[in-house]
Amino acid sequence: MTKRLWWIIGTMLLILALALGGWWFWGKSQGPLKVRVGGVTPISMQEDVFATGSVVPVSSQEVRALAPGRVAKVAVKVGETVQAGQTLVALDTTLADAQVAQAQVNVEAAQTVVNSAQANLEELKKAQTSGSGAAPSGSDSESVSGQSGGLSSLLPQFGGQQSSSQQNIVSPALIRQAEGALAQSKAALKQAEEMLKVARVQQGQLIFKASMAGTVIEVNAQEGNISSVQLPLVVVADLKQLNVEAQLNEVDAGKVQVGGKVKISSKMLKDSSVQGTIVEIAPTAVSALSVQGNSSPTVGVKIRLENAPVELKPGFTVSIEIVVATKEGVLAVPQEALFQEGNKNYVYRIQAERLEKAEVKIGIGNDTHQEVTSGLKEGDQVVLNPANDLAEGMQVSPEVGSGGV
Repeated sequence: MTKRLWWIIGTMLLILALALGGWWFWGKSQGPLKVRVGGVTPISMQEDVFATGSVVPVSSQEVRALAPGRVAKVAVKVGETVQAGQTLVALDTTLADAQVAQAQVNVEAAQTVVNSAQANLEELKKAQTSGSGAAPSGSDSESVSGQSGGLSSLLPQFGGQQSSSQQNIVSPALIRQAEGALAQSKAALKQAEEMLKVARVQQGQLIFKASMAGTVIEVNAQEGNISSVQLPLVVVADLKQLNVEAQLNEVDAGKVQVGGKVKISSKMLKDSSVQGTIVEIAPTAVSALSVQGNSSPTVGVKIRLENAPVELKPGFTVSIEIVVATKEGVLAVPQEALFQEGNKNYVYRIQAERLEKAEVKIGIGNDTHQEVTSGLKEGDQVVLNPANDLAEGMQVSPEVGSGGV
């Protein structure tokens, strides 16, 4: 082996020794890794769901035209209080009035025919009774002829023939024909009456009245213009009873239930808030495009306000806070101590100054803490905001001032 080779080997060994010594010295001087920690302690916890919603009236009436028509009268204005049955707006009824008048004439004409048919039948039956039995004598024949009066004029109508003696002047077949004529006239009268009802309904559909007491919150009709079928002509609402409608994501929707208490806040309410109760949860979710263009399923929730203040008006946007769970004395860790791998939750627990990766089961949570149902015990210390380079078994020590919940 040459001197040059010995020199190279010696130099490499010296470099290795210096590196090992430097690593030992640096590790010795640095000591355990400093980490921020939090403690596992029993606390009282309330889990809330937060969302935004819109104020809507509990009950309202939208007056809509079934077909375009000229607006003849607008009887109300926005902000006006109305009572049930009060006229709100009317369309032109000129044609409808004429149709009602014609239908009324048809009913009267049909009634005249019924009256005539009824009188004819009664006279035929009277003549049949008078002419039944033995043939009448001359004087009797004159009596029947005198009593029947205009009977002879009826016979040709029903196919009857008058004999010189007036014997059996009205046959059963003639009676049946008269009864049939009366039935047909009554059917015609019934049809005319139904047509009159239809004409009156169509007339009434052009005059719109309030079905409830409330306040007019919208008027889209103008006298002389053609009514729109897309927009309501008038909207009436009960402003004394208000709801809040909101959309919750599928996770939050699974936490709420009918009867749950809600706190409503708004910039219009300043420092105060309004209490509400969930009265309805939609049975299905709907999907709407988010800002990022993704389809996000949401569930509609309806909240009844208790003693709604006058500052809140339909259409306002409000913030809602729904209490979904409250527990006393639950073990909890700060939210920043948790990290996920797959579908499981973990924390780094400090045991004998070294890191131990612990799987935990979680319960309810709030903005700052998360309930832990298994995996930790009271008094444990966990690492906050664990970095990706942490690993189980690493030696650590808590930073000064950390360690509380």
